[in-house]
Amino acid sequence: MKNYRLTVVIGRFQPFHLIHQQLVEKALEIGERTVVILGSAKRAANIKNPFTPAQREEMIRACFSKEDNARLAFKPLRDYPYNENNWVSEVQNIVRNEQEALLDHDGEEFEPVRHNILLGNIKTTLVGHYKDSSSYYLRVFPQWQFEEIYTDKKISRTLNATDIRELLFTDNDEWSKLVPKPVAKYIDDFKKSNVFDDLKKEHAFLANYKANTKFVSANFPPTFVTTDAVVVARGHILLVRRGFQPGLGQLALPGGFVPQGVRLKDNAVKELREETCINVDTSVLRRAIKAQEVFDDPDRSQRGRTITHAFYFELFPKLEDGLPLVKGGDDAAKAFWLPISALGDVEHEFFEDHYDIVRYFLDSPRGE
Repeated sequence: MKNYRLTVVIGRFQPFHLIHQQLVEKALEIGERTVVILGSAKRAANIKNPFTPAQREEMIRACFSKEDNARLAFKPLRDYPYNENNWVSEVQNIVRNEQEALLDHDGEEFEPVRHNILLGNIKTTLVGHYKDSSSYYLRVFPQWQFEEIYTDKKISRTLNATDIRELLFTDNDEWSKLVPKPVAKYIDDFKKSNVFDDLKKEHAFLANYKANTKFVSANFPPTFVTTDAVVVARGHILLVRRGFQPGLGQLALPGGFVPQGVRLKDNAVKELREETCINVDTSVLRRAIKAQEVFDDPDRSQRGRTITHAFYFELFPKLEDGLPLVKGGDDAAKAFWLPISALGDVEHEFFEDHYDIVRYFLDSPRGE
């Protein structure tokens, strides 16, 4: 007899390492069914998130028996860096759906109050490990029980996915000792792929970038300031394909770093024109700005602490003129108008948090 009907494990598992394995083992030990929620599910491949949800599920399943796998479910979860309530709600919905699957309706007519009572009776627990401040999410689901796993503090501090990825991208084979053997085999195969080659190049680029931008004789790293332009017109949004690392080939908003002596709004318009060659007068672009917001998630960029000021533009070209002409310029390989309805189809191609910035403005009335 298990202690719980449903156990829940949340993580990015980039990659799945030995403490992660303990989490899932504990969840399977105490629960009839375990749902593993895979975070950062819609992110484009980068050195922080090299593996897709499908790849992570495959490597995790390889660590468990056929019988255990029959009790495991995997659900992807996208990030919401600027709306934690949405993230919490997504987790709650995933767990509720798993609870629904465990209900025995006995052919009875659906009755909302009784149904919710039955759901509440499905004993559920979140299984986790308090490692550091990044484990805060373990405290935001008071409706469930919480089961903590305990491990050697020294191991807990030294065994983390960030360091494993660093070893992996610098060809230090010590990483293989920190993950289950099936995961090591999976990653060895992954290292033969073009995706891994591209990620290694990006890792080297970023390491060099950080070294070259380090403050001399200062005890703290630099903070960068950028601007981005969210430009909409006639149901379309203006995007670029990045022509250089980091994020080579990924979708992005037109934007760039703010140089000395340039105001934020001026920089947003300047970068917009340089990267898209949009055939709209500067004065018209300035008047088209309807909102401005700061996006400062500390982990939004792998280049280092980068705070961006995003400007929301609304253009109203005449129907007979069509959308303003654009083409890639400066460090953008391509510029184009994408139907807003197609945004969800390409979410996994966006650079850093640019998709989240777009959604922030589009989901707010007139960007406010």
